[in-house]
Amino acid sequence: MHGWDNDGALVREQRERGRVILTASAPCENNKMASIITSVATSCATNLACCVGKQTLSCCFSMCGARNSSASRIGYAVMFVVTSLLAYAATSDWFEQKIDEWSWGYLKLKCPQGSCYGTLSVYRICLANSILHAILAAVLYNVSSSRDWRAGIQNGYWALKATLWAGLIVLCFFIPNSLVVGWAMSFAAVGAVLFILVQIVLLIDFAYTISEVLLEWWESTEDRKFLVVLIGLTFTSFLTSLIVTGFMYAWFAPSQCHLNQFFITFNLILCVLASLLSVAPAVQEVTPKSGLAQGSMVALYATYLVATSLSSEPDEILDGGVKCNPLVTNEGTRTTSIMLGAFFTFISLAFTTTRAAVQSNVMGASNGGGGGYGEASQPLISSQPSGRNMHLNQAVEAGAIAPSSLHEGEDEMDDESDGVSYSYTFFHIIFMLASYYLAELITNWETLTLDDGTGEAQVGKGWGAVWVKIVSSWVVILLYCWTLIAPIVLPDRDW
Repeated sequence: MHGWDNDGALVREQRERGRVILTASAPCENNKMASIITSVATSCATNLACCVGKQTLSCCFSMCGARNSSASRIGYAVMFVVTSLLAYAATSDWFEQKIDEWSWGYLKLKCPQGSCYGTLSVYRICLANSILHAILAAVLYNVSSSRDWRAGIQNGYWALKATLWAGLIVLCFFIPNSLVVGWAMSFAAVGAVLFILVQIVLLIDFAYTISEVLLEWWESTEDRKFLVVLIGLTFTSFLTSLIVTGFMYAWFAPSQCHLNQFFITFNLILCVLASLLSVAPAVQEVTPKSGLAQGSMVALYATYLVATSLSSEPDEILDGGVKCNPLVTNEGTRTTSIMLGAFFTFISLAFTTTRAAVQSNVMGASNGGGGGYGEASQPLISSQPSGRNMHLNQAVEAGAIAPSSLHEGEDEMDDESDGVSYSYTFFHIIFMLASYYLAELITNWETLTLDDGTGEAQVGKGWGAVWVKIVSSWVVILLYCWTLIAPIVLPDRDW
């Protein structure tokens, strides 16, 4: 009996041990499952970090075969588009109401026309973006290759740059109104004028580039579709210019508005003369690829500048109740002006991100200033091997080292190990000036006068913006004419 009890106790003990083992193994299985889930989560987090960390654009654009230099420029262009959308959204009534609620009266400003929150918010957002690019332009000065640790700031750390961008925007909303208005009426206005001048050069270069590329494709492939595209582009540009000119005469040039009549007529004369000059025999002999295609694009842009300048005129009533700017209070006109201005701005910046900042000698910028190349006459993109690669090539030819040594330790996505593809400083200066121009564009070049005594602000239109755009339209045509006659006047120079 006792033995049986011992045996029974032994059996019960074994059963209890089995239960303990089973119950103990369950947490082990759970731990294994948790470990697997944690590993998967860690892997996903690591891959996600790839898209927000130092190798952001390499990760995101490698599938498209984009190199670091190209991916970085696209990334900055996307950031500018986001800034533009945010600044434009700041003019909405909803945004103004939210700023009024969130600022607890700190940004309170009285305007006879209503709230000034929208205008000031645009200034603050654009100020923040300009500060970001000013910082990057200074930090990246004279970077010569990706071997410089500062090149990582240009091509990586996108999460940090996005955080800095957002932080600067928040910080700018704590700047007193008087300082923001002072910046807008001084630095932003001057910077916007400088960007217009840069934009003129870029668009002229763009006109030459697109026409030459289409001609080369047509000549190399003998495919007439490229010629049809070029002819269609030329015809459409001229036709649009004439249509816009007709509308300007109808809307802005009644009999009493002599100044507007002069602006429209003088622009038309300049466009005709520039087009005739582009096909002159002497010009064709020296620059056979110049012609009506470039002239049509220049005429279209100049006509656009004149049209936007006339729509920016102050609300003045002449004798008989005649208004030289009947669209001054039309909200649709303002929206159209902003959209067209944004279109040309994005063309300029897109061209900057693909070619203009890469070849800063187009702007006459010294490579030594931001690219680290030394002589200004040297292009920023060079097909010649660097000193290091030249010695390695010679060693391979002599049989001293294996050919595979040329690519040893190189990052496939890094195309700037032997020299940057474009001037980082010049690149960010262009975007800084574009931020100034964006502030003026979205606010329609409004003048904002702040009275510190009463706390009131007067928003209006001034003749300064009108003359800036009118003179810019003359400059774009005269500069284009100079590109036509310069090879004749200075034949010894390389054009």
